Amino acid sequence: MPGISKVPNLHNPDIVVRLANSQEELRLANTLVFRNYVQDGFWENDETQLETNKYLHSLNRTVFVVLEKGILIGTMSIIHDSPDGLPSDGTQKTLMQRLRAKDETLAEVSAFAMDRSKSSYRKLILFLMSYVLQYSFYYAGIDRFIASCKPEHANFYESVLCFSKVSDLTYYNYSHACGYLINLDLLEAHWLLSQKYPADPATGQSLYRFLLCDPNPSQDFPQFLALKRPRNMNWVELSMRRTAA
Repeated sequence: MPGISKVPNLHNPDIVVRLANSQEELRLANTLVFRNYVQDGFWENDETQLETNKYLHSLNRTVFVVLEKGILIGTMSIIHDSPDGLPSDGTQKTLMQRLRAKDETLAEVSAFAMDRSKSSYRKLILFLMSYVLQYSFYYAGIDRFIASCKPEHANFYESVLCFSKVSDLTYYNYSHACGYLINLDLLEAHWLLSQKYPADPATGQSLYRFLLCDPNPSQDFPQFLALKRPRNMNWVELSMRRTAA
């Protein structure tokens, strides 16, 4: 993605990124996921999977959506760890046990899909990811993200968002494809991303702040939820101290 270190601009006032807030939006999000996954060869073209996939209907799933003039054009989910497990447990049981031994609040990033007919969908990915990161860190109190994804997506997460691979290339039954298990410590991400994307001396803007600190006008964060972590803390300093310890 060219110019990835620059803070993206969004000139379309009709774009809104927020939590899904109705059963119809959940249905449309799942349908978009199904279309993308079939197109990419992850799932067979069998719509019964929309009903039988337990993670699409999990009470531990939080669904995020991108809307344009009220029409759903993008989605991503996090699945909070629980006794029901996470999608990656099916293939990476040993590694997942090691991650859980850290006694952190885990969530798996899953069900990411975009309407690829929209010419701006690549830019919108960053606005969606920024929302997911900020919601998960400040509102949900998530300590660590995990995800299972194909090599090119794993490389994107690693190079742009400072995820790290914690597995060898492995075949995943869930997606019917080979991929890596990747993870990101969300507190450590403040330090890593602030170093990777320093502020522009002229504007003070940085991709780090865009991703993890500053709400964008297009992002509608919930007013009814209390923050579990304050936005005004110096999270970079706290992360740096823990990294150095």
